[in-house]
Amino acid sequence: MKVRFGPFELDSATRELLREGRPVHLSPKSFDLLQILVERRPAMVPKGELQDRLWPDAVVLEANLGNAVAEIRKALGDDPKTPRFIATVSRRGYRFVAGVEDLLGEAGPAPRGAPRWWLSWKETTLPLSEGENVVGRHPQSDIWLDAGSVSRVHAHIVIAAGGARVEDMGSTNGTYVNGVRVTSRHPLVDGSTVTFGSEETVFREWSDAAAPPTERVRSGLDGGEADGRRK
Repeated sequence: MKVRFGPFELDSATRELLREGRPVHLSPKSFDLLQILVERRPAMVPKGELQDRLWPDAVVLEANLGNAVAEIRKALGDDPKTPRFIATVSRRGYRFVAGVEDLLGEAGPAPRGAPRWWLSWKETTLPLSEGENVVGRHPQSDIWLDAGSVSRVHAHIVIAAGGARVEDMGSTNGTYVNGVRVTSRHPLVDGSTVTFGSEETVFREWSDAAAPPTERVRSGLDGGEADGRRK
């Protein structure tokens, strides 16, 4: 996701918030919160859901969420009494109210029906899109792994021009690439084994140049015709 609202640009692939081209600092949790609100605009996102996604597998005070909202408002120069960007829905949640321009347009993420990147999990193909993909046990995750060892928000897989990377999001059981636990953003290549908790997946990336040629096979009909001719 790469969008513009007011003088700001938000890029989920690079995890940057810019004001007229200059970086604006946000803590990781506040950046995640802003991204969720922008993605779900103009809908109200309940406080409970936000807490589950920002602090998976942890019990936190509601004040932590309020502090993250306050940090975003300070960075955006937003006034909670007359909000231009983030409005509070009393006792329920928050919503993003500004107009948003999609900066990716036609060059944006490929349709999920024809993926270039995907995870193979058991007998399932899980398509990935450009930008940030949330992997977790929460049903609203981009990549939903419904398994007990997977945290509600377990990891992020980011696909950008520089390639694909996976980052653990403080999960209980960890994220592993080819058997090694991930402690920072870790690059992925076609065929990498990525394990979320105890759930093993394989990262795949389609390449026209590297794709093997189609194998020729003899159909049953061809074989029957050949047998007939020999008779």
